[in-house]
Amino acid sequence: MDFNQQILEELKAIRRLLTIFSQDKLEEFNENIKTKYLTTPQRQQMYELFDGTKSLKEISTVVNVSSEAVRQFAVSLEQAGLIEYVIVSGKQKNPKRIF
Repeated sequence: MDFNQQILEELKAIRRLLTIFSQDKLEEFNENIKTKYLTTPQRQQMYELFDGTKSLKEISTVVNVSSEAVRQFAVSLEQAGLIEYVIVSGKQKNPKRIF
């Protein structure tokens, strides 16, 4: 096994341990997101669509809300550290859930 493969295997083991140790915190974290940010069916749907593949305009069409509503929601989630923007083509940036 080469050095890079050993590092990869160690990282996988660390990830498994972190997953086990953080289960209760993750459930609490997800519940906090739901009660604080995902307060309507539209917001829940927008959050699910923040996968980095769709623009704010595309999400607004799917959810049937204004682009401005999607943008404002994305801004609040970005400020909370829950989404980031990823560059998909040229200068276009799409929102992507971090968690």
